[in-house]
Amino acid sequence: MKDDDVGDIQRQTVRAHGLVFRPYDGKDNPNHGARTKQAVIHAITQNTYVLDVFNGVFSDVRDFSSAVGLASGTSYICNVGKTGKRELISLGTCANLAAKIIGGRDSITITAEMYEALPECLQGHFEKSEVVADVQTYRATGLRWSRNSGLAEELGVEWNEEKLKKETERHRDNLPLDQINISEATTLIDVSKLTERNCKRTEAVTFYADLDGFTRYVQEAETDDKVVSLIRQFHMIRSEFHSVAGTDYDGLVLQHRGDCILGIMHLPSGSGKHDIRCQDAVDLAIALQSSMEHVLNEHLADREDIHVAVGVDVGKVIVSRLGKQGERISICFGPEVTEAERLQMISAAKQIRIASEIYCQLDDENVTEEFTKRGSAYVATNLTFPKLDEKKEEKAAEEGCLGTSFENNRMQVTTKSAAIAAQPWQTSKPWLSE
Repeated sequence: MKDDDVGDIQRQTVRAHGLVFRPYDGKDNPNHGARTKQAVIHAITQNTYVLDVFNGVFSDVRDFSSAVGLASGTSYICNVGKTGKRELISLGTCANLAAKIIGGRDSITITAEMYEALPECLQGHFEKSEVVADVQTYRATGLRWSRNSGLAEELGVEWNEEKLKKETERHRDNLPLDQINISEATTLIDVSKLTERNCKRTEAVTFYADLDGFTRYVQEAETDDKVVSLIRQFHMIRSEFHSVAGTDYDGLVLQHRGDCILGIMHLPSGSGKHDIRCQDAVDLAIALQSSMEHVLNEHLADREDIHVAVGVDVGKVIVSRLGKQGERISICFGPEVTEAERLQMISAAKQIRIASEIYCQLDDENVTEEFTKRGSAYVATNLTFPKLDEKKEEKAAEEGCLGTSFENNRMQVTTKSAAIAAQPWQTSKPWLSE
């Protein structure tokens, strides 16, 4: 990325998010074609390196796959979070779209806008592919420098496979493999203490929560003042989601990917606490929906179409931090991490989509009744705690179990379950006292 002058935004578990922004100026400027060509050249380099160099050097590990998605447009780069916990993110349609259009092994997928800006020598390698998010895409498969030396020469690319192989071998031999330690997490993971030498493995529920509709507002913002307003609102939403996950529940937010957050719930620890973690994680997902619909939307001015979509799965994960001192980023690996992201990506606004294994652990009938089986997962729409409270009151009324009391000139409606100790969200969420 450094060699190709690509901005390194973030590692996203098994993905790298980069930005080609030079030469500057907008898409109507000739520089747009230069950026597009440079982005595709880098994509070819990435695939060629992983498949032809890295896999050869690390052949005893596994045969890694590689694919690239590219989309162009306006990006807003933000350094979000509190001091010491900041992370770089990119907001805008192009980042979201690039992730959505990634194809299979050894492929490069681009939008029609990028295809039209490419020189003919590159266009000839792409074929029209599927339409994603109403955008026509083009895809090249098997496009590598090792197979297309004539193209590399025409584009002025110097591909030295032997040099890269030796550099990669040197890097491999310098890795402190004998010092890497993976231990079970028995208490809440302290992300700041994680390194390659101190990784944590734990049974956990992984959740992804994405702001549906936020990207559209960012893309439609016509003035810098509107963008600033949106960024402020994003910080407000981010802070509330962190509060729900970390304060109301023992959840752990690990990473932001634009307007999407990745987190896990791994307490209580131990394999015998599987059902408790699953129930708590679903409650956390409901709490995120509740905060969005009943708290945050009241402070979003005229932006009424911002909602959240949540994907949740359960399984063993490894959590660590990679990079140099002062530039480390949190990562979370595991098949269920990838599946939770997929569940979120196919979910619409106001939906919670959970894996079947999580659904089977739920014992609250009021909650399970809200979920409908869709494929191998279960989906609930418009599920918030106030909605569940209304549902319980309706059931109690039908069964003759409702009670009332007066305090400070206010009537309070209760059910038999009201005597149960308050859940964490009941002490911190303002809608409960309204």
